[in-house]
Amino acid sequence: MTASGDDGNEYPRLRPLEAFPVTVQGRQVLCLRDPLHYTDAVVSVPPQTAALLDLLDGKNSLLDIQEAFAHRFGVLLLREQLLDVIRSLDDHLLLDSLRFAGHRASMETEFRRAPDRPARLAGTSYPADPEALRTELDGYFDAEGGPQAAPPSPQADRLAGLIVPHIDFARGGPCYAWGYRELAGALPVDRWVILGTVHVPIARPFALTRKDFGTPLGPAKVDRDFVEALHLRTGERYLEDEFAHRGEHSIEFQCVFLRHLVPADRPVRIVPILCGSFHRFVEERRPPGPGDEAGEFLDALGDVLRAQGGRTVVIASADLAHVGPQFDDPRPLTPGALRTVEAADREMLCSVEAGDAEGFFRAVARDGDRRRICGLPPVYAALRALGEVGGRLLRYGQWPDPSGTVSFAALALYAPESASRQP
Repeated sequence: MTASGDDGNEYPRLRPLEAFPVTVQGRQVLCLRDPLHYTDAVVSVPPQTAALLDLLDGKNSLLDIQEAFAHRFGVLLLREQLLDVIRSLDDHLLLDSLRFAGHRASMETEFRRAPDRPARLAGTSYPADPEALRTELDGYFDAEGGPQAAPPSPQADRLAGLIVPHIDFARGGPCYAWGYRELAGALPVDRWVILGTVHVPIARPFALTRKDFGTPLGPAKVDRDFVEALHLRTGERYLEDEFAHRGEHSIEFQCVFLRHLVPADRPVRIVPILCGSFHRFVEERRPPGPGDEAGEFLDALGDVLRAQGGRTVVIASADLAHVGPQFDDPRPLTPGALRTVEAADREMLCSVEAGDAEGFFRAVARDGDRRRICGLPPVYAALRALGEVGGRLLRYGQWPDPSGTVSFAALALYAPESASRQP
């Protein structure tokens, strides 16, 4: 890893970033942002500068980049001009440089020492003011597409799990409400195991944390007995990726809804677990097995879940398909294409309603996950950890955009009638 500049080690390397086009005053630019949230800066670069980015791989020197630029555009890029670009990227912490390494170490140390995980998206994705937030969340129940006056399912007293979206509330709020409506008929819950999708690479298949989650409506406190029991079974290695919890929204959104719906005089105890990619298993067309780290973790999770006293509900924070040019599909989406996506999603969800973890995995993997089901890991993990359950699809939704559509659903998972429950 080298810094860029005038020190003779001029091999700049761009960090893994999200890049997306934006039109500003009639001119298209490329915006860069950090999916790991070491910085919240969003940097826009003009087309010619954007053409340089694939050369910032740590292998090309500044001279190599100048030569490639001249060959591509027929224009000489002066060294000082190039250095200005490199310095600006480094100033915004977008380069894999000595400056970024120091910043990363400082942020990770600060997060490890912090007693809790603050509400990161309060004030941006949802109101930071408690009363405004409660008004917004209540509104989703009565909104068009929400449950409105529909009562919870008759089986709600046997609620063992929920599958709800993690798309932002503005787009998926009514679908969240369909899922969380089931709590009105559920018995008091002692803990919520929240399985969230992680949207950045992590080293292990799952990431744990002991930190409480803050919300504007009060804290969601970690069930430390459950987490410690899980650590006894799995070891401390699942804390290696704890920093991923800092910027990830998929668990935060569920904590906000739980804290809103659980009476203020009752604690909300959570077991926050981020689920990493199942890409390797999809490529191999097989779910995690006994010899896989992911499979062993899920076995341990199921054992601890069954051994705990009181009542546990498992929440899978999971969106479904991601389709369209924004997600590297070749053509904009038509209404017919969206109907095809919905039909495939609903067929896939039949296996969830059947409580069939392996069937759900096969439904996603049979076409190589062509629809990019980002909720595959948490939904599979929930079904596998819970064991014998039956499901019910409460609501299916899409946020239709020809350039990039996301689908999502709310499902309830119920324990068999014969299963004994402790209130």
